[in-house]
Amino acid sequence: MIKINLIGGSMLQDYANILVLFLIVGIGFILGKIKWFNQNSNNAMTKLLLNITLPLTLILSIIHDFSKKEFLTLLPNIILPFSSILILMLLSFITALIIKIPRTDRGLFVGLCSMSSTIFFGIPVALAVYGSHLLPYALMTYIAQTILYWTLGIYLLKNDNDTQKFDLFVTIKNIFTPPLIAFIIGVILLLNHIEIPSFLSSFAHYLSGMTAPIAMLIIGTIIYITGFKNLKITPYIIVILIFRFIITPAVVLSLGLLLHMPVMMIKITILVCSLPIPNTTIILASKYKADVILATQSLTFSIIFYLLYIPIILLLIHKI
Repeated sequence: MIKINLIGGSMLQDYANILVLFLIVGIGFILGKIKWFNQNSNNAMTKLLLNITLPLTLILSIIHDFSKKEFLTLLPNIILPFSSILILMLLSFITALIIKIPRTDRGLFVGLCSMSSTIFFGIPVALAVYGSHLLPYALMTYIAQTILYWTLGIYLLKNDNDTQKFDLFVTIKNIFTPPLIAFIIGVILLLNHIEIPSFLSSFAHYLSGMTAPIAMLIIGTIIYITGFKNLKITPYIIVILIFRFIITPAVVLSLGLLLHMPVMMIKITILVCSLPIPNTTIILASKYKADVILATQSLTFSIIFYLLYIPIILLLIHKI
């Protein structure tokens, strides 16, 4: 297996960078505990993150850290995260049948096993380990997951409980989120060699610097609001954690080597796919009448175990 030096530095430095993010998660937890932050403030920060700071981060990364040639070379590599997520969805659906997940929760189970928190964890972690120059690699996973999450993933949730009819307009609206639109804008600017004025670039840099801290504060508040008293690890949650942290990197690595993907694409796809569960899963579980408790406990346990899991995943990607 080819060995290369990680651009982000040594594994110890990478872990230290991610540990800083978790210290911010701890601040979010404390601020939730002393009632400075609550669900309302979380909703406001989420809107700020999704609609302003993250989109600006993506645009700046694309137009400043990538050349047109580099981007066009990278784009076909989206096949790796796209195929990996599809395989994970298939494997988790088969597993749901084997372990007899209730029919009303099969779609939820598939989502919990195959989807990662690309927004709240993926972008901050990718920035911490690799810096902004390689952020577009992480965006390939974000795009692939967004498309699959809001089409096949939602279909499975709806099909389980037959709660709503398929709505093409709503599906398209959910796919074309502000971050994805920002990605498209960044690509248009890059491909057409359009430069934004320096004062607007400085303005965007100030706001984009808030992305990682806001995301981590939100996660910390979510953990506090969820609470630890009612947490109970069940066989279903154990299977979900195995999918998130063992099966996922194995699938991505195997597929990446099979498809002869660039080494850096394999590394970053493993890093971004092997993350905690998206917090939007709880909202969708409630909307489509699935098991909200399973979704909430899976999210919390995946975040807790991720802190212990980080050295393992960093060791893996260092050895590729």
